[in-house]
Amino acid sequence: MVHLKNEFTPWDYLVFIGMLVISMAIGVFFALRGDRQRTQGEYLMGGRSMSLLPVAISILVSFQSAILMLGTPAEMYTQGAEFFISVFGSGLGFVIGGVMFVPLLYPLGITSAFEYLERRFHSRAVRLLGTCIMTISQLTYMGIASYAPSTALEAVTGFPVWATLLIIGVVATFYTTIGGMKAVVWTDVFQACVMFAGITSIVIQGTIKANGFARVWEINQEWDRTHFFTWSADPRIRHTVWSLVIGNALSWMGISGLSQPAVQRYCSLPTLRQAQASVLINVIGIFAFFIMACSAGMVMFAYYAGQNCDLIGQGLVDNPNQLIPYLVMDILAYPAVPGLFMSSLFSGALSSVSSSMNSLAAITWEDALKPHLGRRLTEYKKTVVIKILVAAYGLIAVAISYLMTYVEGTVIQAAVSFQAPTGGALTGLFLLGALFPFANKYAAVSFQAPTGGALTGLFLLGALFPFANKYGAFVGGFAGLCIGMWRAVGGYVKGLEYKILPFPNGTCTSGVALNSSMYTEAPETSTVFTTQASCTSSSAENEKGIFDDFYSISYMWVAMLTISTCLVAGVVVSLATRRWMTKEEKEVPTMYQIPVFTRIFCCLPDSWLYYLDCCRPFEKPEDIAHRRDVEIYVDPPSEMNIFGPPFTHDEKKLVNGNSQSVEMQEKNNGVNNPGFVKEGDLRLLGPPSGQGAGRGARTRDRRVPPDLRSDSLATASPPLHRDLEL
Repeated sequence: MVHLKNEFTPWDYLVFIGMLVISMAIGVFFALRGDRQRTQGEYLMGGRSMSLLPVAISILVSFQSAILMLGTPAEMYTQGAEFFISVFGSGLGFVIGGVMFVPLLYPLGITSAFEYLERRFHSRAVRLLGTCIMTISQLTYMGIASYAPSTALEAVTGFPVWATLLIIGVVATFYTTIGGMKAVVWTDVFQACVMFAGITSIVIQGTIKANGFARVWEINQEWDRTHFFTWSADPRIRHTVWSLVIGNALSWMGISGLSQPAVQRYCSLPTLRQAQASVLINVIGIFAFFIMACSAGMVMFAYYAGQNCDLIGQGLVDNPNQLIPYLVMDILAYPAVPGLFMSSLFSGALSSVSSSMNSLAAITWEDALKPHLGRRLTEYKKTVVIKILVAAYGLIAVAISYLMTYVEGTVIQAAVSFQAPTGGALTGLFLLGALFPFANKYAAVSFQAPTGGALTGLFLLGALFPFANKYGAFVGGFAGLCIGMWRAVGGYVKGLEYKILPFPNGTCTSGVALNSSMYTEAPETSTVFTTQASCTSSSAENEKGIFDDFYSISYMWVAMLTISTCLVAGVVVSLATRRWMTKEEKEVPTMYQIPVFTRIFCCLPDSWLYYLDCCRPFEKPEDIAHRRDVEIYVDPPSEMNIFGPPFTHDEKKLVNGNSQSVEMQEKNNGVNNPGFVKEGDLRLLGPPSGQGAGRGARTRDRRVPPDLRSDSLATASPPLHRDLEL
């Protein structure tokens, strides 16, 4: 049993508290700056005028939290360098997300990613299914992300886990609630710098202590930890080249292109080109963070193996997630350095938790509450409701993080195991809709059971299958979610199985166990196990059950399992229920589909691409974005009535044969036109002449009379009610 001394120096506490204060100060700054987050568009989408680099960094660190900093080095220490191959799958996932999914969703001008599902399948039930899956996924992720630094802080300072979880929840909830999207994005930028500084300091100092990277590599080679490639096709093998690249790519394409945190961020940028760049840039970011995290694991093993010591077998740490904190207190016990490392862990947790809270509040409002409250509340009151939702999700996140203390294994595996099912199901649904026109709502429900994979399945169902319909979507989404969650939960109940690797069998008497911040009682035996007994599955001794092979499927394949389930169930149900589809449902607009060959082979002649895309003419995403309506918010008639006869937020005007949201357009009748707007000017419109769909297309550039330019007219707001039916 490990005994710990709380020997954080005042400098460590100063750095740690300083990080928390700066994070909260950023929230306060954006709460008091500009429009003070008084409109939905400003609070949830940053006015759709965010800058490229901060958004790109925010997308990266939203999914690269303390889970990466603790789980990846622990994986490298206990299982060798094979996991490094997964970085190529992550990079491929970002490329697919940026090339395939960003051009599909960005031109629609949406706030909630699941608005696409309602438009594509003509079903609010499918949209709410996606919302429920994402909610489950993000709540689980927040719990894991919060728990990761709590176990680390307990290991190095003895600070209780419950207090750590409370601090993360309170700080993240505070700056997210008052500062909105802009505060979340800019705190992510600050926290990303802290995270990278923390992991880099470990690698540099550890390499020095281990006598150089050549020696680090040599020791890892001696202990059989530099084996990168396992080419077996057996899905039960925990890590193979196929699962680490293909399976991981399927997970990350949904995370980077379809998840609500990512969609909300890249849709906050002013142009499609910038939106795609914000996702593709992260190929570089993921490589940088992942290489440093993997290097930290190899350096840690080399350092302790060089002293003939196994931290886990000797009982110097209670679980693998405490390995890196132990190393920090052993080799970086300089003033303020342990505080910097703990700040980097907390930064990772705060960035992930705040992003999830902001996204959950957005989809809860857009998908569940707005249809009922949108016409009765002013812009200010709507923003207040969204802030209350953020605070509520903060409390829920703290509660769920306590449950994560009972999950075994490294946090990296826990995150992938529980996220892949939901994401896979949603991806399947999107693909079903995009590829199969006959897919319907029943298929979508089948994909919803597992969270991450379920979401990806839903989107793929809609985007790849023009015949997919609402029946297929609903059934498919639910089936994918159930299968994925069954595998994830069953795998943990059965017990985790790991590859057995040799470990040092010394007594850790080289000063490792006794340092300025940690000490341990002498173990009952001076011999350390040559295998990692604490990480092997106890189920091997039991009789093999009927579902053991199913539960033994690698966690890296869970996303593919759920996506496949969603697509197969969605396609079958859609074909079976095609006769129930209306003419409108059968005629799926190409703007809701993905022209796969056009995206991949964009340099081919248009005539070739036309035939490759099944002779269906697809509009360019740039043209769809350029045509996107310029919309503004108007408070209810009781507070503002500039159109004569009163009408509500959600009233639709049929003008020139187009049923659209209430919009205003300037009259272009010559230089003497004062630009006044009246009811007869409501129509479908695009950006002002000579301007693209970027900053110049925002309402503030329209010729609206000065006396009408009040706070009730949001300059860059999302649509009035684009999620409501006529």
